[in-house]
Amino acid sequence: MGAIELRDKVIEIINSSDERFLRMVSALHKTYSEQEVTDFYDELPTEIQEILKESRNQARQGKTRSHKDVMDDFRKKYDIA
Repeated sequence: MGAIELRDKVIEIINSSDERFLRMVSALHKTYSEQEVTDFYDELPTEIQEILKESRNQARQGKTRSHKDVMDDFRKKYDIA
């Protein structure tokens, strides 16, 4: 069910609901709206953030390797067929 279908279904449910249900939906919306939105990146340790920044810089400079090349090296290193 896509967002539009879901929105239509929620509207249909709300239009046919009693006051108790509407109060519950209102409380849920209030709680949801008050939650602070955080980006998981900000919660990562500083060392990990630095590693990710360096990786992005390397990718921008074209210093990347294909998955196939990495896996080939891995197989050679660990003698995996």
